[in-house]
Amino acid sequence: MLYDRIFLTSLIIGVWASIKIFEELLPEKALDYLPKPFALYAILVFVVSMLIHTLLIALAQKRKPRTTLQVNKTPQVDIFISAHNEEKVIEPTIENLLKLNYPNYSIYLINDHSIDKTKEILDKYETLFPNKIKAIHKLDNNGRGKASALNYALRYSSGELIAVFDADAKIEPDFLLKTIPYLYEQSTAAVQSQKRVLNPTVNYLTKLQENEYCLDNYFQCGRDAIGGNVELRGNGFLIKRDVLKNVGWFDEESLTEDLELSTRLTINGYQIKFCPEAIVLEQAPINFRALLLQRLRWTEGSLRRYLSSIFKMFGPSKATSVSQQFDAFVFLSQFAVPIWIFLDIISEIVRYIRDQETHMTSLMLISFAIWLITFMNLTFGIRIYRGFSWRTSIKRALETNIYFLSVWPLIVLLTVRKVLFSRTKGKWHRTERYEEAGA
Repeated sequence: MLYDRIFLTSLIIGVWASIKIFEELLPEKALDYLPKPFALYAILVFVVSMLIHTLLIALAQKRKPRTTLQVNKTPQVDIFISAHNEEKVIEPTIENLLKLNYPNYSIYLINDHSIDKTKEILDKYETLFPNKIKAIHKLDNNGRGKASALNYALRYSSGELIAVFDADAKIEPDFLLKTIPYLYEQSTAAVQSQKRVLNPTVNYLTKLQENEYCLDNYFQCGRDAIGGNVELRGNGFLIKRDVLKNVGWFDEESLTEDLELSTRLTINGYQIKFCPEAIVLEQAPINFRALLLQRLRWTEGSLRRYLSSIFKMFGPSKATSVSQQFDAFVFLSQFAVPIWIFLDIISEIVRYIRDQETHMTSLMLISFAIWLITFMNLTFGIRIYRGFSWRTSIKRALETNIYFLSVWPLIVLLTVRKVLFSRTKGKWHRTERYEEAGA
């Protein structure tokens, strides 16, 4: 915790403050060749990196779409579902998984301290399908949360591959047939499927999240193509058991065990592949409070995992490639840029009050450039992964970009405040579910 505070302060606020001090101490003659403000130059480096990354990702999407790889072996797959008070959604998910047309799989239903009817539902399905389903009840006080539940279930399973799904997941019967061939390569440790929103028509917020998921899939596919950092998304992924054991199982202290595991795999030299042909559907939050809690947890967990592994990602003894480092740098810039722009706005306001020269125009142009880059990525992502016309894709991208501008800077500021000033980590919040129509 203390390490995270000190390191984050040094990375963002400390570096920004150092630049400000340096430009104040620099002789006036030097400023004729390199005008102020230097902090804007640093932000410009991030923006240029984001633009280069955008172009690389866009070019990567031009590759021919993958066809389903041929299945030539069928290893045992143990499917894990961690369930904490999931009575509203768990039954349709179990029924859905029972339809998989794969010859060699078992389903492990993990009751993680549920106080609703989840336990009874899991026991019922174990009784109905004793050769296919095992209900595991985690009732001890030795850790709570999804990572702890998954590690607990590993004691009872022995499959070569572990598949992880959320309690609201929905997939097609050929899901395993599409994803497993990606794991045939020895260097590949895990494969992530394409995630989509199950409930995009509930309200305007879920529609925006559907667009957001398109952007994520667009980035995942592009990262895979350029040799960047494909990430596990906690739902609809497969991982080799022996690799999971080698890197130390799931991290029970992390707020985002999937992202933390992704980084740990990367810095240990393993590859994660993205399978766009296999789709997993999941419920999106239907109100802003649930969305904010979810995104704050995602953002804090994502930031903390990089703070704890940044030297392994970029240090001299790194096992990561140049593409992976550049991809990680661009990802981290999404945290740094909102903070630096916020600090620069405060600085410019102070300069204005003191009747000094300001640089708000440059700051606004840089902010617009970031907005434009995000808009381009959104348009391409929606066009490719939802198949809408260019007109509809552009319209949806504009709407979603406004949502991003409203929500993302707020989430980053709240997350950084949490890391810097709170004595505790954020709490793990289960995404709020609602009962599906016809379930």
